[in-house]
Amino acid sequence: MNGSIAVTTQQPFDKLDSLPLFSVNPGVPVEDALERAADLMLYVEALAAADAFPNKGLESAVVQTLSEMAKALVRASKRVEEEGKG
Repeated sequence: MNGSIAVTTQQPFDKLDSLPLFSVNPGVPVEDALERAADLMLYVEALAAADAFPNKGLESAVVQTLSEMAKALVRASKRVEEEGKG
């Protein structure tokens, strides 16, 4: 990429009636975005292993939301890589 820093693209997620409620912001360095995605997945792993929530529906919702956030960060970073290959 000719010495430039790869940054994220906008990536909406967590849709309600097909409208996104949240979005990854464009312009975040990809390295930082992927580091945050890895952190989120560590949280998911820790929550699942701890079996901390008596309410399994709540636990499932928290794990799903954290996972969707991580997935959106990866997608926002991947688009940059794909665009750079073209």
